[in-house]
Amino acid sequence: MTATDSSADRQIAVLVDVENVGLDSIQWLFDQLADVGRIIVKRAYGDWSGASNKRDQLLELGIEPIQVFHATPSGKNTSDIRLGIDAVDLLYQSTVDTFVIVSADSDFVPLVSRLRAAGKMVIGAGGESTAPHSLVISCDRYFYFEKKGKHRSLPRRGKKHSAEELLIRAIEATVDEQGKVLGSKLHQALQRLDPSFSFRALGYSTFTKYLEASPGVKVNRSGKEGDMTVELGDQNAVSAPDTPDIKWDTQIDTAWSKRAAVSGDSMPGPIAASDAAKFLGVSKLSSSRYRTLQVLLDASELLRSKWRRDGNSIIRR
Repeated sequence: MTATDSSADRQIAVLVDVENVGLDSIQWLFDQLADVGRIIVKRAYGDWSGASNKRDQLLELGIEPIQVFHATPSGKNTSDIRLGIDAVDLLYQSTVDTFVIVSADSDFVPLVSRLRAAGKMVIGAGGESTAPHSLVISCDRYFYFEKKGKHRSLPRRGKKHSAEELLIRAIEATVDEQGKVLGSKLHQALQRLDPSFSFRALGYSTFTKYLEASPGVKVNRSGKEGDMTVELGDQNAVSAPDTPDIKWDTQIDTAWSKRAAVSGDSMPGPIAASDAAKFLGVSKLSSSRYRTLQVLLDASELLRSKWRRDGNSIIRR
């Protein structure tokens, strides 16, 4: 298997340089990785001797804290070295085929290059404003943490409102650029996000019945037995961004206009969605509060007046 292959059975190791990026956006990252494969290693590197307030967060996220005592007052590179050693150990002594390096430190570029040279996929994650370009382009993929990413508690067994929150997270993590996901893929993502999830424990005989009874979720059957797609209902869409002072729609309009000037007043939907995601501060449009191109257009009078969606394309009016 090469580093560019896509597989639902990938074995993932998440290694966090916690002193560089912290833990507040890690749950969001785990949600995104549910669409990539199975996380089998979760480690966070730092000096935990004075971080007792992080204990509950580590336990809830299922992360193993790796204690690194600083040899110098600055502690520079101590955690980096330990993380790098563990990554190489996992490379040769485990079934891990996908490494997620959570850091915005360019010192990890040689490690990323070494792992990729061995045929492994490497995903990076960190803040958009702090991630160095050299690290981003060295990875196969790079997740920018949401600008307002916050730690969220994991759902508890038997609480239907918590199960609904889990369902929304799973859909957001797995939908395509059209805002849809296959039911079988969604079920797998739910169990990866919360191994205790059971639709039967919630009182439903089938997964389909559970989805159909869930508010805010739309189920579409294609006619083939057992084949269905799932999407979030329109009531989950919002009409204003988290930061209304940012001219997000103006920025998107400018980017689309530049592309349309070259391609003849139209562009493929995935490219338009990728441009929009960049200005919304997320890795993909479906991870934003707008989720699909149509919802994005409906949320902005400016975009709606200048652009329209035609199938999987965006066309200038």
